Amino acid sequence: MPDTLEKEVQVNKKKVGIQPIVRYRNISKSFGDLEVLSDINLDIAPREKVAIIGPSGSGKTTLGRLLMTLEEPTSGTIEVDGELLWHRKAKGKLVRANEHHLHRMRGNIGMIFQHFNLFPHMSILRNVIEAPIRVQDMEREEAIERGMLMLDKVGLAEKLDVYPAQLSGGQKQRVAIARALVMRPKVMIFDEVTSALDPELVGEVLEVIKEIAEEGEMAMMLITHEMDFAREIADRVIFGDGGYIVEQGPPSEIFGNPQSERLQSFLTRFRSQEGN
Repeated sequence: MPDTLEKEVQVNKKKVGIQPIVRYRNISKSFGDLEVLSDINLDIAPREKVAIIGPSGSGKTTLGRLLMTLEEPTSGTIEVDGELLWHRKAKGKLVRANEHHLHRMRGNIGMIFQHFNLFPHMSILRNVIEAPIRVQDMEREEAIERGMLMLDKVGLAEKLDVYPAQLSGGQKQRVAIARALVMRPKVMIFDEVTSALDPELVGEVLEVIKEIAEEGEMAMMLITHEMDFAREIADRVIFGDGGYIVEQGPPSEIFGNPQSERLQSFLTRFRSQEGN
């Protein structure tokens, strides 16, 4: 296990008085005989922007899916805002949380996926307001008001009555961002949100995410292969490989002075691909 994995907790303990908004403790995840995460310990502070980088198969997306309750950890615990996510305590023991608890906790977390997942038969506005009405029991009038505000924030105020098939890929992804924002999450997960987009559409989506990050209202987990974007937007960059956190630190250190051979090799390969 890399030494930096042990150091991670000490780094976060220096943030005296700050309760992590997300806390992974001894998290492992296996799919059959394949272990994709191994004994992960990670804290994310309120409003902190954390970029997760690493090669394909390193467990990046699984970290986000565990937090979104789309995958269940094989072992370990996750806390959100001081409350256990996948577990509850009963008679002094940890037991699996019920669906009511998971449903309630999901209201604190937003996730943007690679492929938008919009409802094709619904207008853009209805796509955005459906979740707060059904999941958070928000009054329809309030949901519409907030939905219009969020669509304006992502530059799509004029598309309220349009359907997904009438939008570009970049516009669809911006609708997905608005849909997540309307839920007022405490943590937002962005999972390779530009990987399915044509290159000319990537910039418009990254610009929206940058503006949201600058507002500083929520913690953000950015699972990304956009290294320049991670350098610009993140407070902390985490490099994962082989199911472990190999190295982490400020972007200037991770990209400018990588310590591990694995990170050095990863960045060299990435820069080589960028140059071709």
